[in-house]
Amino acid sequence: MRVADVIVRERHRKDMGDVAALARSIEDVGLLQPIVVTPDDVLIAGERRLEAFRLLGRDDVSATVVPLEDIVRGEFAENMARKAFTPSEEVAIWRSLAPNVSTPVGRPKKENGGNLPPLEKGKTRDKVASYLGKSGKTLEKQVALVEAAEAEPEKYAQFVADMDRTGRVSGPYKRLVVARKAESIRREAPPLPGRGPYRVIVADPPWPYEVRLADPSHRGTTPYPQMSIEQICALDVGRIAHDDCLLWLWTTNHHMREAFTVLDAWGFEQRTILTWFKDQMGIGKWLRGQTEHVLMAARGRPVVELTNQTTALPAPRRAHSQKPDEFYEFVERLCPATRYAELFQRTSRLNWDGHGDEVAP
Repeated sequence: MRVADVIVRERHRKDMGDVAALARSIEDVGLLQPIVVTPDDVLIAGERRLEAFRLLGRDDVSATVVPLEDIVRGEFAENMARKAFTPSEEVAIWRSLAPNVSTPVGRPKKENGGNLPPLEKGKTRDKVASYLGKSGKTLEKQVALVEAAEAEPEKYAQFVADMDRTGRVSGPYKRLVVARKAESIRREAPPLPGRGPYRVIVADPPWPYEVRLADPSHRGTTPYPQMSIEQICALDVGRIAHDDCLLWLWTTNHHMREAFTVLDAWGFEQRTILTWFKDQMGIGKWLRGQTEHVLMAARGRPVVELTNQTTALPAPRRAHSQKPDEFYEFVERLCPATRYAELFQRTSRLNWDGHGDEVAP
């Protein structure tokens, strides 16, 4: 049939690939497989071959006429053995087959940003999912990602780009759910100062040092009252903590073992350790200290917006017990909250409720 007579309607493939290479192959060995059209000359399969013929300036192309009722299904079946559809292209197929679906896909069903509602179940969803070789649940996630990117491209377009680039759906979908939960948390009413409940708590307790405490010339003497491990464990931190709370507990190399005891007493489970690498070394009996650690611990299911944060925090050394500004910026980027709590705070900060050197919060 004449190339000019082929009717190409809306297609679902957006990436045509290297058509020039295909044209060179056709010129060398000929067209090994005809294009496929309906009895009305509407293209079902072979859009890249047709484009290659146009690139070569050919007037005629071999075509097979197939009376397919479902043109989209034919297009998918033909391309399954060739260049795979991207996940967002698969969503376009879903939409063409189910134009009247009214389920609000991509909209959280709970105020706290819970799982997204399912697509309309039944023949259409199940058929499309089976054509794509995946479950209906995975298709729901793809649709949710595409709809989120369409509604707020500045926030979510990258999620769809990552999904199409890797072909993976679960990772970008999880990031979407976390991002929406974080947005919901940031819209919450702020906790009551000193009472909470706080979603994020930082604590830098005055750990006890028994070595030469009575000697004022000792360079390790602390400029604040110290507390025993028993006193620190007795602090009722859980009283001001949200059911889904992240705790950042500062500790030194010397008190690492005791820090885990404190976590147990406060009702938190350790998740990982962030290490502050200082630009200068300090004192030390066995080795000169140049690091401090903060244990990241959790209770419940707190939300973290993990991007490229690592377990290393390089920052300049500060005054005695003063923590770097970079740490607080790190916490605010990673942990969504309306306000943050800091126990034994030394410097007041915007959006942070501090509790000075008090024995109890």
